[in-house]
Amino acid sequence: MRVGIDSYSYHRFFGEIREGEEDPGTRWTTWDFLDRAVDLGVDGVSLETCYLDLHDPDFRERLSGFLTDSWLEAVLAWGHPGGLEMGTSDQCLQDLLAMIDIAASLGIPLVRLVIGTYTHWGMEPADASVERLVPRVRAACRHAAESDIRLAIETHTALPVASLAGLIDRVDAPNLGVVLDTANVVRVGSNLLEATRLLAPKTDLVHLKDLNLADASFGDPGGWWPSVSLGTGHLELRRVLSELRSASFNGLVCVELATLPPGTDEDQMVEESVTWLRESIRLTGRRQ
Repeated sequence: MRVGIDSYSYHRFFGEIREGEEDPGTRWTTWDFLDRAVDLGVDGVSLETCYLDLHDPDFRERLSGFLTDSWLEAVLAWGHPGGLEMGTSDQCLQDLLAMIDIAASLGIPLVRLVIGTYTHWGMEPADASVERLVPRVRAACRHAAESDIRLAIETHTALPVASLAGLIDRVDAPNLGVVLDTANVVRVGSNLLEATRLLAPKTDLVHLKDLNLADASFGDPGGWWPSVSLGTGHLELRRVLSELRSASFNGLVCVELATLPPGTDEDQMVEESVTWLRESIRLTGRRQ
């Protein structure tokens, strides 16, 4: 397993202030984030495409050069916040296909995609959503396969974990997997370790989040789910890493922060989390 950072950890620095958050008064560019990743010595980055100017050829050229020179492994994370909108938007599918082409041009072999978000949770029976999504995801997989790109659907609070696993099974594409987000499976009411065991064999990328569950709004994935530094919250993250190792997962594990309570410092939290993650990967490896 390799250590990474998802750029969403710095969403406030990119100007996205979630409900209940404070504006830190700091703004970053993509290059600020990448410089910080290099400074922390991580192996890779998951780049949220909503913060990238990927339609600018000069930006793409600079990004490609930076990734080459820094030796950072990269993933393009497409779809924040609603992604494929549960299969209801042809335009969203076209946007995904275009992002796959951009990933190919940059030499980035993995694209994270989102099928929906918490606003879609419970709006219709999960089976109906899956039925509509299957042909769209299958089309995206066919397009990605032409450029040897893998796709991975994030657990993004739009479907129950079992339904997401069923969607992937029904699409039945060799280049389709999962992005396991540890907080999001808890937000939809799943047992974290059971979800990890189910999804680990399909997992291409991990978004490792920890949560303070003291005031958790269980049953409401759109409620208050404050992020904390890895290892300081209520999620059994070292056991998650052990389960992933047992399933022979050897990809990027990216530190990610989402909702940030007032008074928090995301850059300090990321640094603390990277340190904890490196040590935890080492310890779980020793136990095998």
